[in-house]
Order: sequence, then C-alpha cells, then structure tokens
Amino acid sequence: MEFFKTPNFDYIKYHKLFFGLSGLLAAATVAGLVVRGPSLLSIDFTGGTLVQGYFQKAGDAAGADAQGAEISLDRVRAALATAGLNGAELQNVPNHNAIILRFKSNAGEAKTELVGKVTEAFARAFEGYAFVTERAEFVGPVVGRQMVSKAVLAVFFSMLGIVVYVAFRFRNWIWGAAGVFALVHDVFLALGFMALTGREVSITVVAALLTLAGYSINDTIVIFDRIRENIRLRGRHSKEPLDALINRSCNETLSRTIITSLTVFIVLLSLLFLGGEVIRDFSLALTFGVIVGSYSTIFIATPMVYLWQRKRSKPLH
Repeated sequence: MEFFKTPNFDYIKYHKLFFGLSGLLAAATVAGLVVRGPSLLSIDFTGGTLVQGYFQKAGDAAGADAQGAEISLDRVRAALATAGLNGAELQNVPNHNAIILRFKSNAGEAKTELVGKVTEAFARAFEGYAFVTERAEFVGPVVGRQMVSKAVLAVFFSMLGIVVYVAFRFRNWIWGAAGVFALVHDVFLALGFMALTGREVSITVVAALLTLAGYSINDTIVIFDRIRENIRLRGRHSKEPLDALINRSCNETLSRTIITSLTVFIVLLSLLFLGGEVIRDFSLALTFGVIVGSYSTIFIATPMVYLWQRKRSKPLH
C-alpha cells in the first residue's frame, strides 16, 4: 500500500522553516511550563488529601451488607466537577465496593471541610444515596524526590546508551545524537502540550512520555537506516549530492511512515474517545506525541545529519 507513487519533496531545502517552527513550539512549551508551575504536577508528585468511602442506599443498615450501592466513577467524577472539585483522582477498591478520592491539597487544609464538600456534592448528585466516609487523611506523594532524581539519571544514561549504540551501528555518533535530539524534542513538546491544554503530569503521563520516547527513536532509526543503505549503494564516487540522497531516502520511506503513524494514530484515537477518563491523559499525550514524532524524524533529525556532514571533510557512512 502506497500513499504516494513518486513523492519528490525537498525536506532539506526548508529545514530553516521547520527548525523555526520547532523553536516556536519549544518557546510555547517553556511558557506553558512556567505559567503552570507546580500546578502542572498531579497528586502523585505533590501529595494531597485522601478520602475513602462508599455509597449507601437510603434506608439500608450500615455495615458490610450495605456496601453494595455501586455508582460508576464517571458519575462520581461528573458530580465532583459540578461542585467545583476538579482534578480528583478516583480509584475503586476491589471486594469492598468503596471508592478512594485523592485531592491535591496542602497538609494544613482542613480535612473535615473537604469531606463536607464531597458529601454535599454527592448528596445533590445522587438522591437516595448517602456517602459514608470511612477515612480521610493527608497522604504524601507517591513519587518522592529520591525516585525522581533516580529516574532522571536513568533517562540520562539511557539516552547516552542510545547515542553510543547507534554510533556503533552507524559508525558515526551524529546519527545517535540526531536521533536522541529528536527524541528529546518530541517528549519536551508533548510535555508542553499537556501543560498548555490544562492537563496534569501524573505517573500515567510519565509512562506515556517514556512510551513516546521509544516510538520516536524507532521511527527515526528506520529512516536513518534507509539513508545509510542508499549511501552504501551510491558508493563514494557517485555525483548524487547528500541532500538529494537524503530527500530521496525520506521520499522512499514516506508511505511507510504515514501508514505506520496513521495506524498508531487510529488506535490512540480509539483509546482517547472510548477508553474512558482513567487513560485519557495517557492517550492524549501519545496522540500528540505520534504526530510530532513523525514530523521530527523527517524535518528535524535528518536535516541535522545533513548540516553536520556539510561541515565535515570525511564521507558519511
């Protein structure tokens, strides 16, 4: 299957335009991160107040037998949003028919006041049901500072490993450096997208960004491999310029890139609109990431290789 029979786009010619576009997106990302500040981080990183309870039908006796009144998390989330209690993380408690609500708040905030707001919101939304609070307490962040610092080190050494491995396989470190640059470009812009759209960065979003990193480097390496193959087939004595060869390689893989990205994009759209609120942030970050990842491979990573080679005297392998 091919979308284009004989594409002939000149990607290298307009590299300054696309570098400028990425620069603008990066500036918007920085602005979004600065404006959002600590509010960008979810309760997983900041801690907050935990409220656990269950819905009891009016007239039932209290106790284990009465904990069977199930109301879906979507309805609970809608009731909280109507009452202005946005941003709560919800979780079912298996075999207990209870729900856990996590709110981003300070340790000094009155728990009783929050419980009162929650109870009042549920009383208005679910007539005939009473919300019975089992516990309300301040909880610390799931992801501590030590875990964050270790994760940053792990990501740094992972990227260093990618550069070394790709440099070894392609016999030139610029391939690895360009691939990692595109990877960082994609993850950074996806983070900015979440900030600018008012979403929070939770453990789920971090998982999406790491998944995006894997997708991005894989997509980049496929096109790099086609460029390297064409360089080898061309030989050192061919008169075909490097920019023409890179353009030809990108055009040869354009249909493959579009089909692969479109396939992943359709799956992510299905998760985004049908997967529910629990995985919405995960799907949203990856959906944007797939678009920007496909863009950066062609318009950012490959021009970087060309610009580097233009300043070197040795042939590109």
